Amino acid sequence: MERIEHATIKQLQQDFIAIWRDGAAHLESLKHIGQPEAMQAWTYRETDRMTYALPAEIDQARSLRTKLADFGTRLMQAVRSSALLEQTDEVVLRRNLRKMSSALVLRKYVYHESYVINDEDRFCGIQPADQSEEFIDVIPALAIFNENASEIYSTMELIAPTPENLAGAIVSSQEPGLLKVRPNTAFIMMQINEGISKLEDINNTIKRGFREFGINAVRADEIQHSGQITQRILNEISTSQFLIADLTGERPSVYYEVGYAHAIGKNPILFKEKGSPLHFDLLVHNVPEYKNVTQLEELLRERLRAMTGRNPKE
Repeated sequence: MERIEHATIKQLQQDFIAIWRDGAAHLESLKHIGQPEAMQAWTYRETDRMTYALPAEIDQARSLRTKLADFGTRLMQAVRSSALLEQTDEVVLRRNLRKMSSALVLRKYVYHESYVINDEDRFCGIQPADQSEEFIDVIPALAIFNENASEIYSTMELIAPTPENLAGAIVSSQEPGLLKVRPNTAFIMMQINEGISKLEDINNTIKRGFREFGINAVRADEIQHSGQITQRILNEISTSQFLIADLTGERPSVYYEVGYAHAIGKNPILFKEKGSPLHFDLLVHNVPEYKNVTQLEELLRERLRAMTGRNPKE
């Protein structure tokens, strides 16, 4: 996919700032309406919910939501062309946009993650993910709108970053209290693509290998986060006891994460599939090759035995 130009991102940022400014001004203008109970009788129905506002303000909200939706389409295209952002970033940005759009009509959008249903030790099924909206007052709607706009703008700076922006992102990640190592934790850096089935086998193999040594390993798309996913990844790299990177696929984001790990003094375990190219900047490092997941598991087991000084659990 063709890389997006800095000039294109600059224009995208300017367009977003205009929507952000106009949206915030729209919500500010609704403060005179007061509490929902005190609003006068002009309503419009959307599904089975009721929203109260004046006609001109409803038209303004609809216009802003249309602009936000059009911007979102362009933003997603830019994210998919980015060397640093992943599918997880796209998911987070979609939810940020949805929260902003809902806030414009005084609604709070909530996404509920799927979860396993257990009755003591018995597996009862999986509750699928769902979403909901609830009516809120103007002031919390404005706070939600601004918070999510800020997160989107911060992520946009990483779509096509200049060297100065990249350095700033790394420096800003050095937050006090987040650099302590969490024992028996591992972070997996690898290509994430739902269209390539073998990647899930590799992910599960790595997790199983760490689990044999009592270590819990997670990948970027499995992290619970409340803010910008890229910052959360940097925090995981900083605080995990072990790091492992599969360089197969030559994903720039994986190389960036490995480079960041080296920059803060960490030495991630490196592997790649047999025959996969290796960029020159990592040629000096030990990067064993594996033919299949069975060999990958064996190589990882031997590496962890040497690093931990203990044998895998039976």
